[in-house]
Amino acid sequence: MPVVGVGLDLLDISRMEDKIGSSIFMDKVFTKAEQAYISGRGKFTAASAAGIFCAKEAFVKAVGEGLSIPLREIEVCRDERGKPFLTLHGSTGDQFSELEINLSITHTDTTAAAVVVLSKA
Repeated sequence: MPVVGVGLDLLDISRMEDKIGSSIFMDKVFTKAEQAYISGRGKFTAASAAGIFCAKEAFVKAVGEGLSIPLREIEVCRDERGKPFLTLHGSTGDQFSELEINLSITHTDTTAAAVVVLSKA
């Protein structure tokens, strides 16, 4: 499977701390399932939100589409072991259905990061 795109995003978690209090921002960026996950993370709320945001931005960078993709059409889900993966919805799902998407998210106390590697399925 040839690699067709790689995206990386990095974010200071402190930049997310103010934004997670805004329902306008949360509804624009995160799906309801993501919002439920974030709100259940306790002291890791901002770090989790930052990691999910980074995953969405890394995907957008990997496909080279910039701001034309609605971030709510990119959803971070988790398998039974907690490993994150992306599910694409709407026109984004239709447009990129042929891609295999590999995702890794990490964070420290101050910084969140995500990497997306795209390959042809």
